[in-house]
Amino acid sequence: MDRTSRVLRAIGSVVFTLAGAFYVLAPPNTTTNFFDTPAPAVMWGWVFAAGGLISLIGTFTRVVHLERLGVLFVVVAAAMLVAGQSLVMFADPITWTRGGGTLVYLGFGLWAFERWWRLGRDERAINEIVDAG
Repeated sequence: MDRTSRVLRAIGSVVFTLAGAFYVLAPPNTTTNFFDTPAPAVMWGWVFAAGGLISLIGTFTRVVHLERLGVLFVVVAAAMLVAGQSLVMFADPITWTRGGGTLVYLGFGLWAFERWWRLGRDERAINEIVDAG
């Protein structure tokens, strides 16, 4: 079970890294047009890419502190993406068709937040063992 979990977390980390690369290399036109710059998409792209890479390293090395830091980056990038998508969606005229995608981003961001929260318990347990030793 643990091996399957690690493999799935590693695949997820790679996907977040690739998603970040897409935002950096090919920022979405709607976001770029709305903000008159690709900067917001590029920023959350870098944060996604860094988070995915750090999480991947933490997953492979089994360093909970690194994996948790990477997941935190993914949570922050997801929050940035949801905020940007919400601004675009509620701009005049409102584009309700973005609602589904925006909520999916929010859902995955919440799942990442739950993972970060759970890793925090593991991190505290590790720290207590080290401090006691």
